[in-house]
Amino acid sequence: MKIVGIIAIIASIVIIAGIIVLARYGLFASVKISEQTAGPYTLVYTKHIGDYKNVAPVMDSLYSDLKDNYGMEPPKGFGLYYDNPRDVDKEELRSIVGCILDDGGDGNLVKVQERYSIGEYPESKSVVVEFPYKGSMSIMVGMMRVYPKLNKYFAENDYSQTPIMEIYDQQNAKIQYVASVNLSQEIFQSFLE
Repeated sequence: MKIVGIIAIIASIVIIAGIIVLARYGLFASVKISEQTAGPYTLVYTKHIGDYKNVAPVMDSLYSDLKDNYGMEPPKGFGLYYDNPRDVDKEELRSIVGCILDDGGDGNLVKVQERYSIGEYPESKSVVVEFPYKGSMSIMVGMMRVYPKLNKYFAENDYSQTPIMEIYDQQNAKIQYVASVNLSQEIFQSFLE
């Protein structure tokens, strides 16, 4: 009987520690949805086909390359995710990932364009959620907390599903989820061409 009690105590400690860690990354953060104007954003990006969990190294590599070889330090990273992983095979998920330039870039953009795609995400009416960003675990917790509420909001307001941009703002410790409700599919498609 003693061994069962010890196992129960250890299990309780592990569960409590896990909850505390997840709370730090946003487990109990409020998810407030608003409609506002978002953009325009100047995007430096690369296309990614495959499992979304593999985009972080691509984004990090692009950022490091911009910093080390072009003297640019974009303040925000982003991922624009086109497909719902519940509906599309992991190997076929489409996204573009990269960095947002705060001032539209500078003279280096011509050189950067030789290696990466550059596009303008237009100003648009968008559904927006802000979520705390404390590290990569916040992205996972945000995915579990934010997307179900966004899907419900879209259904309740008769909005059609649209690609969702996650903007990773380390400086301000937040992730912004931006889903345009008035950009055409042609604009989203242009980023993939």
